[in-house]
Amino acid sequence: MTTPKTKGTMDARNIRDLPVGVSIVAPIEVQGFERVSGFFKEQLASGELRPGQRLLPERELAQKLGVSRPTLREVMRALTLLGAIEIRPGQGAFVTSPNLGVLRDFFSVLLSMQPNLYEHVLEARVAIERQAARLACEHAQASDVNRLEAALLRIEKTVSDENAGSEADFEFHNALVRAGHNEVLLFIHEAVQGLLRRSHLERRQAVREMPGFLATLGRAHRMIVDAIISRDADRAEEVIRRHFTIAQDYEAASTRKPPLKKSPLRKRSR
Repeated sequence: MTTPKTKGTMDARNIRDLPVGVSIVAPIEVQGFERVSGFFKEQLASGELRPGQRLLPERELAQKLGVSRPTLREVMRALTLLGAIEIRPGQGAFVTSPNLGVLRDFFSVLLSMQPNLYEHVLEARVAIERQAARLACEHAQASDVNRLEAALLRIEKTVSDENAGSEADFEFHNALVRAGHNEVLLFIHEAVQGLLRRSHLERRQAVREMPGFLATLGRAHRMIVDAIISRDADRAEEVIRRHFTIAQDYEAASTRKPPLKKSPLRKRSR
């Protein structure tokens, strides 16, 4: 006698017949995962869980959150990969200080997988660098200025080289953000560095036939450095704003189609 299947159950044949991409995770497991991840997010953000603190044993924590131990382990594994939790054999799980490098790289991959955000990233870059320029006028040290000067020299030497020139341009702007000594701005800037490097190269390629713009590269970047040296925050921000505006105008001009030339009318012979 065949045992009737209860509603919602699924045998091996049913699973094989599912279309590719269909999830067979039970809704209650998804809810449990969200409950556990939400718990850790709230506790870490509020400071209830601090670096060095030991978590409850797995069994107790699973009971407290009302989830299965496998579900709890999945969240713990994800937090371990992000560097928020460390599993010590024989001791348990402990809260740690996240590795910002891992988080930055993870953030970078996520943004790179969203091509529709490319223009938004470039717009955010302008805001980041304008604020970084202001902060640099207040916090920049001699080593920061030396880094900017070295990057500026590379820009001047690589004007005719698209690849080396675009990399030198990126290094200059990265040095600018570093000079602001704001770890959050630097974190964001480096998280999107892959997209920014692409932007610098595309811009160099767009203006390759525009010697007028290429000739202004060194001068424009020199004005930024001079403003930082003089500790003039308003001037530094204005130079950065104008720098991006001019670059965008040149880039737009390079992609604009020239008007069609009218053929001169020939006089009819009598």
